[in-house]
Amino acid sequence: MSDQTIKLDSEITIRNIQPVFTQLCELFTQAEILHIDASQLSRVDTAGAQLLHLFSKTCDARSLKVDWLGCQDDLLESLGELGISLPHLKVDTLEEDT
Repeated sequence: MSDQTIKLDSEITIRNIQPVFTQLCELFTQAEILHIDASQLSRVDTAGAQLLHLFSKTCDARSLKVDWLGCQDDLLESLGELGISLPHLKVDTLEEDT
């Protein structure tokens, strides 16, 4: 097992949830520390929010460390409007090499 990083697209909705679900599920058997690049993610619908919530709870249950990278205010606001709070998800910015 090793570290694994995935990059999320700009939205997780009912239209694209299946490939995102599959990608996240594969991480459970391949990694000990998960790095989720959410710098592009700004929109989630109810299905997307539920997926992120389930993913977070499953990681906690399996004692997997999740490092959320580059979360945007818009994402937290969207989740908050749906009544979902993910303890490990916080606003952060990716540092770019200059």
